[in-house]
Amino acid sequence: MVLVVNKSNNNLNFQKHQIRIQQQKKEIELISDLLTGICEESIKNKDNDSIIYNIFLLKKIPSISIYDFLERIVKYTQIQDSTLMLILIYIDRFCEMNYVTLNFYNIHKLIIASMIAAIKYNEDNILKNDFYAKVCGVSKKEIDTLEYEFLSLIEFSLYVDEETFKQYDRYVKNNN
Repeated sequence: MVLVVNKSNNNLNFQKHQIRIQQQKKEIELISDLLTGICEESIKNKDNDSIIYNIFLLKKIPSISIYDFLERIVKYTQIQDSTLMLILIYIDRFCEMNYVTLNFYNIHKLIIASMIAAIKYNEDNILKNDFYAKVCGVSKKEIDTLEYEFLSLIEFSLYVDEETFKQYDRYVKNNN
């Protein structure tokens, strides 16, 4: 028996994979630029009038940028682009429902919590929280707590209708 490898098919699959990676990096860049801009604006405005949820606050600003953090999450979790957009939507929903202003002290934990919610709501391949804890550099116990608190504070409201999703997608793509 002779194994025949179709090199042109392998090259085509590799090229498609490379294109998808480049598109996803652009999506990460757009979303991270938006979130970074919001955090920077809160510094300028000295926006500290939001309700403080200590569970989401860090004592010091992490050295990892929002872009690098999102890129790490996407690299290791291999989430779909739609899940990446849901992370943004859920963070916005959380802030709106709880009068929270995004800043560099809470954004990373909000990304973690919204990521867990988005993955479990939108993805077919869901891994254990231990894995997500390693990817995000926190303990499993903290992941569990962040997930529960986040979901409670958004009243377990995870459904996003198609029009809302498209509005966020357009906004991200047109405002960066």
